[in-house]
Amino acid sequence: MARQPVRVLIYTDTAAAFERVLGARPDVYYPTVSLAEWQAWRGSSNKVYLLKIGVLSHAAHHYPGNLLFVDTDTIWRADPAPLFAQLSQGQAVMHVSEGLLISGNVLSRKVYQHLKGIVFTVESRQYAVSSKTVLYNSGVIGLTSAMAVRLPEVVALADQLYAAYNKHMMEQLAFSLWFEEDRSVVEAAPYVLHYWNLKAARPQLTQLFTSYASQSLAAFYEKATNLNLADLHAEEMAYRQLPAWRRTLRKLTGRRWRMPDADKS
Repeated sequence: MARQPVRVLIYTDTAAAFERVLGARPDVYYPTVSLAEWQAWRGSSNKVYLLKIGVLSHAAHHYPGNLLFVDTDTIWRADPAPLFAQLSQGQAVMHVSEGLLISGNVLSRKVYQHLKGIVFTVESRQYAVSSKTVLYNSGVIGLTSAMAVRLPEVVALADQLYAAYNKHMMEQLAFSLWFEEDRSVVEAAPYVLHYWNLKAARPQLTQLFTSYASQSLAAFYEKATNLNLADLHAEEMAYRQLPAWRRTLRKLTGRRWRMPDADKS
């Protein structure tokens, strides 16, 4: 079976910055979104995290098909064709399972304790956090445009969750609960690196785009690859997972984790 053409949609208010690096490409689109639309997509809770739901809804309406949303802090590591095949079969995709909410990290456990026993109602459907609730990271979200018709339900659920406990992760909890209602979730982690924790890389990435935007895409790609974001992501995550006292000791002794010097990359 012939592969269907893939279109890349970049939702941004600075399309020129991407075009300087990517050049004119027939398979890359920059959808026009008004300031009013960006604001409306933030929901009644006015959360930036809800913008991705607006993006998916907009893409489903204007570019129908199998949709695979990725955050900007992601790198493809393998051809995602198998993910699109699973989307075609009606399965949902999210980045990775973060495990049971009840036994996850400190924040997950706090969220579980705060929300357990509360029932949230959206469009006559009831959602509740339980000991079986699995939290998925929403750095990647995949669904069909037919499924996307119901995305306003996710916004409504997220708004209720934010009102109940105002923590950043409520958007991905809303998706986790919503998908759990109807279908299994496929993890995109084998195909993509989502380096969400590596905020310290932003200055180097900015410098990279500034310095290499006018050069060939191949030269830019080589320099970007040399940053070794995958290794840095793993190193920083390992540091995060150290006991608090060890992190404090390393900070006091000048051995806290830092990004390497950009000139050495």
